[in-house]
Amino acid sequence: MKETGFVETINKKGETQDSMLAKWLAVITEKDIEDKTIIKNICEEQEEISMAVSTLARLSEDKITRQEYLRRQDDILFENKRNHDYKRMERELVHQGAVIAKKDETIADQAKLIAELRSQLNKK
Repeated sequence: MKETGFVETINKKGETQDSMLAKWLAVITEKDIEDKTIIKNICEEQEEISMAVSTLARLSEDKITRQEYLRRQDDILFENKRNHDYKRMERELVHQGAVIAKKDETIADQAKLIAELRSQLNKK
């Protein structure tokens, strides 16, 4: 086996993880593949993938299961958006805190200057 910088594991059929990953990715991105015989051949070669495709097809046909899946998917998308919004707001708060700190520093400098000017006026 050629040294590739990482350890390749080989399954019982002599396939590397990379070739199995390529097969799974082909099935997952099936809509992007024009030649559907590729997916059919993969399913014929790999029992695990064939079972997953069958299960997915069966679950997709069940209206209630599909609605639950879509609802969960919407929840996940909403949660991701909310997390993204929270992170954006947190960054904005940090920025605003830095702006306020800078303004406080400027006010403190101006207060010192006013105190010095008052002191000079009182001396005269």
